[in-house]
Amino acid sequence: MRGRLLIFGGGGFVGGNLATVAVGQGWEVHVADQTLRREIPGASWQAVNVTRAAEVRRLVAELEPAVAIYLAAVADIDRAEREQELAWAVNVEGARTAASACAELGAACLYMSSDAVFAGTAELYGEDDPPGPVNFYGQTKAEGEKAVRAAHPRASVVRISLALGFPVTAGNSFLAALEAKLRQGGEIVCPADELRTPIDVLTLSSCLLELAEKDFAGIVHLGSTDSIDRLALTRRAAALMGYPQARIAAQPAGPDPGGRAPRHKRGVISVAKARGLLSTPLLTAEQSIRRAIEERL
Repeated sequence: MRGRLLIFGGGGFVGGNLATVAVGQGWEVHVADQTLRREIPGASWQAVNVTRAAEVRRLVAELEPAVAIYLAAVADIDRAEREQELAWAVNVEGARTAASACAELGAACLYMSSDAVFAGTAELYGEDDPPGPVNFYGQTKAEGEKAVRAAHPRASVVRISLALGFPVTAGNSFLAALEAKLRQGGEIVCPADELRTPIDVLTLSSCLLELAEKDFAGIVHLGSTDSIDRLALTRRAAALMGYPQARIAAQPAGPDPGGRAPRHKRGVISVAKARGLLSTPLLTAEQSIRRAIEERL
């Protein structure tokens, strides 16, 4: 047994995959989520509302985890823009409470953040580059990072650009949504000017679990060793799922469609620090897309 692992938001897309991989590695896994979407064999479920500080503190005190990973988030960028009070409560205040409870217990704490903390105008972003988010989701992640590190000085902050894979429980998955649209037929429109540094959810899970066992404090970026634009990524994913790439069209130039929050254009993050820190190999964008599709849990 590698230790007791508490995953806040463990019922979501990344959390469900992480919990499954962790069980396979021999961790004692506790999934903390407000709603049990689907049972994960080998993991226990703990009901918690992360916006209620007393519930979070009580759970950490009762379980006494070796490590807590905070994945709970309002991660839909447009929803975060519409429901700002909820996004702040989950992405900032819930994370602050979890980190504080872990610090008091002496447990390790990892916080999942995003390249959305950056403006997306630079060629490449390193861990020390200043945040400059262009939407409210990015603001909550930037503030969440500061809140977690203030509450728990030994906490780890992990920034990713785009996680690729399919849910084993439920959650917001780009590939699952794409697959559903492809099955429905018709044309799919994607921006060609949004660059990302994707990572498949299995590689991400392995990296997070490796970090959980290290005495690492600070910020680290996880992603592919190169970048890819949204249009090329979507076409490649469609082809690997057996659909014609011709069905994926470039979004016309001009303002974003109405009702859509602003997006950062260049989500290109440096993974040099992670490659020196971790033994888990980071993949190219092509390898990440392929693994996400071909090795889904």
